[in-house]
Amino acid sequence: MTMFHRCLEKFTTPEQHDKWVPKSLQYDIHGCYAQTEIGHGSDVAGLLTTATYDKKTDEFVIHTPEPKATKWWPGELGRLANYAVVFA
Repeated sequence: MTMFHRCLEKFTTPEQHDKWVPKSLQYDIHGCYAQTEIGHGSDVAGLLTTATYDKKTDEFVIHTPEPKATKWWPGELGRLANYAVVFA
């Protein structure tokens, strides 16, 4: 809740904020913070995951180019979340 919700509070547009923050506060969604990659930990400058915006579908395409770019969570965070803030 701490990292996921804070990202929603700080990194969203007003429209996104109005849609997602109440859902997070009411636990209608369960999110995780996806920054750490298995190959290098939480080194933000070394992230290998990419996010490319697709205008046709109005969504981001997330790409993990190699195994060491796999997102990694401590404990059960990645297994219990149904939403993620993904750093790429």
